Amino acid sequence: MSTMATAPAQDRLPVAGPAEVRRAVGRLLAADKGRASAVLLLYLFAAAFSVSVPILLGKVVDGIGAGWSGAQVNLVCAVILACVCVQFVLSRLGRLSGYRFGERAAARLRESVVERVLGLPLVQVERAGRGDLGTRTASDVNVVADMLRDNGPTVATLVIEVVVLYVATFVASPVLGLVALVTVPPLYLAARRYLRRAAPAFLEQRAAMSEAAETVSASGAGARTVESLALQEERRALGYGRGQAMMDRMLRVVKLQTSFFTLLLMINRGQLVLVTLAAGIWYFQGGLTLGTAIAAITVTVRIANPTNGVMTQLGEFQQGAAALARIEGVNLVPAEPREARPSGADLRMDGVTFGYGDGPDVLHGLSLHPAPGERLVVVGPSGAGKSTIARLLAGIDRPRTGTATLGGVPVYDIGVEELRRHVVLVTQEHYVFTASLRDNLILAAPDAGDDRLEEALRRVDARWALDEGLDTMLGPEHRKLTTAEAQQIALARVVIADPDIVILDEATAGIDPASAGRVEASLAAALAGRTVIAIAHQLQAARSADRIAVVEDGRIAEAGTHDELLAAGGVYAGLWHAWQGD
Repeated sequence: MSTMATAPAQDRLPVAGPAEVRRAVGRLLAADKGRASAVLLLYLFAAAFSVSVPILLGKVVDGIGAGWSGAQVNLVCAVILACVCVQFVLSRLGRLSGYRFGERAAARLRESVVERVLGLPLVQVERAGRGDLGTRTASDVNVVADMLRDNGPTVATLVIEVVVLYVATFVASPVLGLVALVTVPPLYLAARRYLRRAAPAFLEQRAAMSEAAETVSASGAGARTVESLALQEERRALGYGRGQAMMDRMLRVVKLQTSFFTLLLMINRGQLVLVTLAAGIWYFQGGLTLGTAIAAITVTVRIANPTNGVMTQLGEFQQGAAALARIEGVNLVPAEPREARPSGADLRMDGVTFGYGDGPDVLHGLSLHPAPGERLVVVGPSGAGKSTIARLLAGIDRPRTGTATLGGVPVYDIGVEELRRHVVLVTQEHYVFTASLRDNLILAAPDAGDDRLEEALRRVDARWALDEGLDTMLGPEHRKLTTAEAQQIALARVVIADPDIVILDEATAGIDPASAGRVEASLAAALAGRTVIAIAHQLQAARSADRIAVVEDGRIAEAGTHDELLAAGGVYAGLWHAWQGD
């Protein structure tokens, strides 16, 4: 399968619905409900002290008109100042608690996402594509983390403030409070209409971002294939098309937000005009005092800011909800019960037929039975199905027909942890974590000591690692490894893991030919007594094998030792003479 292939949309990971998203939010809140409750209480009291200021200010205005003394005015002003100070302290404490809650919730979310993704079947991960999985585990998680850390506490503050301000309007004047509520129904309807239209728009936007990221990632990973097949224009057109689709969806979101915020501004201004007119008319008719009118109008003016803040944050919440829906979608991938336990280490394929997705068969009734302790090398022309055999034996894919078994049970049905104790697959793609050399190696055996790690490095001829030491930091910002060095790390992990069966799919392809033979010889010595199945394009690995299986058009064309196959003059002999340049 080409490394630049872009996964079809139907192979993407699913997206959770509103009910699943609500349950996810509930879990995040319930996991730290004590701190969440403390945040809400702090903001509630802060809002209460805040809205007391305009009401007390109205009392001062009325008191001055009623002939209060300077001492009385000063006392109320002192209370106003105290309320401001208390409100400031409570707001600071609330924001601090909110950030702590958000950071803890974001950390739990990241941990759960990593756990879920690592539990996905590898075939599902491959079908989804790097872009889809990458945006869910990075961009989407960051959006939700921002919502929990910043937007969530902010909206909680604003909602509480809006509620308290409306209550304060009723305290100042019940009639003016009812007038202020006149604009609430149209505001609710506008917000509901916006949310109904924005929810799918944000999901489409994030999906488009995923598609664009997948296209760029696939084109980059398959750059050599693109160049060799002169596909530059095709990939460029696809990239531009995905980029334009992403831009179109972003513009749709901007248009929705612009129209909604314009309507919001009109509603807020209408509310202020209504309350001001009602207060003025009632004041001149002698129905309320000047202080009460000032207090009610001041509170109404203040309602606009938190209301606008809540509505503005709706967009961020929609982004967060869309991101959380994509994250929770990982949970919707059906679990595959893999609980079978093998009885022994007999690995075999019998009458296996297999194809990728809905495509044609790649293997046709293929049977292969490596003997225990045998070094079997599988060779054949490109596209013959060699790597597919490795995937089936490693339990990554399930045959369409026939069986691939280990110890008498289907390989695909064995639990991953149990399977990897028996079978380890090493491919050309190796990942080195940004961590110490020691940490990169003990992934294979967390309890391995330094002596065991150093012995494994010696066996794969990683002299550079022995010279630099196990504490050497690896990664782009530290010691950047060459392809050959990364492959040596992967091979050392195999030695440390000590499995019964090792499948090497071009595991030494990145090592220069002068060193490859030495590394393979060292690895063969390290794996002596174990079953080794090596997928090889470079035929020098086949010469020393116990047995060679030649694959052609998805079938075993012939099998035997190097000398037997050369003498037979068949497919292997032709490959060997072509490789030798005869």
